[in-house]
Amino acid sequence: MSMCDVTEFTVTCPYCGEQVEIYLEPDVMGTLVQDCEVCCRPWQVHVSRDQEYRYVDVTRGDGSD
Repeated sequence: MSMCDVTEFTVTCPYCGEQVEIYLEPDVMGTLVQDCEVCCRPWQVHVSRDQEYRYVDVTRGDGSD
């Protein structure tokens, strides 16, 4: 399994600051909306990759960044 096939990521909620583990299918790329399982506020989850790794960045999904 390459690092691009990793499906579980630990992210920090930009609202409540809790670390949350999220699951993303190996073929998921781009931007999607997901709610925090702790505070239920919306995130924009940005998924990108290079030759070796997949990267996940989480920002506020309500436009208040």
